Amino acid sequence: MPAQSKPKTLTRLLDLLQAIPRRSSVSAQDLHTRLTERGHAVTIRSVQRDLQMLREHFPLEVNENSKPHSWRWGVEADQGIGGMNPHEALMVALAEKHLRTALPGHMTDSFDTVFEEAHRRLKKIDGPAGMPRWIDKVAVVSPGLMQLAPEVDKGMRRVLSTALLKGEQVEAYYARVSPTTPDRVHSQRYILHPLGMVLRGSITYLIASQGWGRPPGFYALHRFRRARPLGHPVDLPSPEWTLDGWLASGQAQFGMHPDKPPLELSLACSQMMANMLREAPLGPDQEIGSMPDGRRHVQVTVADTWELRWWLQGRSADVQVLAPVALREAIRQSLKQALDIYDGQFVMPFTERFEPD
Repeated sequence: MPAQSKPKTLTRLLDLLQAIPRRSSVSAQDLHTRLTERGHAVTIRSVQRDLQMLREHFPLEVNENSKPHSWRWGVEADQGIGGMNPHEALMVALAEKHLRTALPGHMTDSFDTVFEEAHRRLKKIDGPAGMPRWIDKVAVVSPGLMQLAPEVDKGMRRVLSTALLKGEQVEAYYARVSPTTPDRVHSQRYILHPLGMVLRGSITYLIASQGWGRPPGFYALHRFRRARPLGHPVDLPSPEWTLDGWLASGQAQFGMHPDKPPLELSLACSQMMANMLREAPLGPDQEIGSMPDGRRHVQVTVADTWELRWWLQGRSADVQVLAPVALREAIRQSLKQALDIYDGQFVMPFTERFEPD
């Protein structure tokens, strides 16, 4: 074996071991597909030889009665490759609770092995009888109103996540809700350039552009009706574009436009709200001062987004917008509309909707 091929072979074998499940079984063909998705150029015959070789050194089981033969880890397999200490196991268990819905479809099986290893490790360090298990001592709680996650077709998730990992364009049919006819869903055809995937609350979004020079946008995975890879490489919005940089610029907040300048926000807040903002500021330049009427004045630079406006409306009993004037008027109009509805006066929806497509 040439020396330069040894690292690639080792990486392939490690990926192959990680792709083998513990509870269910998979065929060599399925494992070949997973290795290909991870960028390994390997034949099905090579995968079969690798499995036979690994079987001599690891507790792998093969069901020779199935057609094709299927593979899994044996029941005696314990901590897997490298194992993990209790602190690592606790962090993995916590991450599982948060990331389970965010994992791309074809990655789930591989990570199931890691999650199961963490659970087994934590069981070994459980305390006396009657005490809560380690896994019952961690939880993930949403800070806001938690909505149920919409159903995402597993096949669709697999196609989109594979295209993202391979850097390939996709032809997709995506359903948008029309603001004029919200009871009707319109499916449109797009050629998308997948750039990233973001879990925001209970919804997973594909970050994609529609080609060179077009700004990236959010596409909710549950709204995709059809998608197929085109085999063409994606075009980045710019040579230096990165998902982290894009998110750091505030794009993860709906309504943010790259050409929209930030707001110099001036608020009059209750003492309670001022205390909350002192603990968790709206921005790094936030300043809090006193006002003659006993309230607190908050000055901060923020992005003008729908989420900001949702927050201002939801906190309207404790927060009053002083400036900018246009934002103050938009919030006032929206609150007036809500008051009219509660007073029994039906009005047409406010034209500036604070919600994404």
